[in-house]
Amino acid sequence: MLDPHELLQVARALAAGPSPVDAELRRAISSAYYALFHATLKMATERFVGAPHRTTSAYALIYRGFVHNRMKDVCRAIDRPILGQRHQTLLQRTRVSPEARTFANAFVSLQALRHRADYDPQVAFRRSDAVDACDQAESAAQALAAIDPVELTDILALLLVEARV
Repeated sequence: MLDPHELLQVARALAAGPSPVDAELRRAISSAYYALFHATLKMATERFVGAPHRTTSAYALIYRGFVHNRMKDVCRAIDRPILGQRHQTLLQRTRVSPEARTFANAFVSLQALRHRADYDPQVAFRRSDAVDACDQAESAAQALAAIDPVELTDILALLLVEARV
């Protein structure tokens, strides 16, 4: 099973080398995003299916059911002081917690940074970019874990499914 903590350790190790080359910095940034992505999937799947059921088809189906773009769109929608009407209706609240906003903001920015690292050959990254990405992923995962359980369940469900109002 993918371990988000191991992904973050790998990202930090790539960035911490004595003189990291471009490919190492790009992989560090990409791995930092994926550490947060998989921390989110693990949390959601354990919440909806249960950690004891990691070897079941249901666990794999839920885990693999998350879509990067949908998650980004939801995160953009909840990273605001007052939710839009649609998300107020879906989440039955007018705003989300500061922890949820911290997570959402980091998810969107790390995904955009990962796209640049993975696909834009003209961007030159520095060690500080990779270290910052690792720090942001770690802080976002901590913020995600600190969200109130009821709010967290609602947000994780919304990240997974295309909700209808």
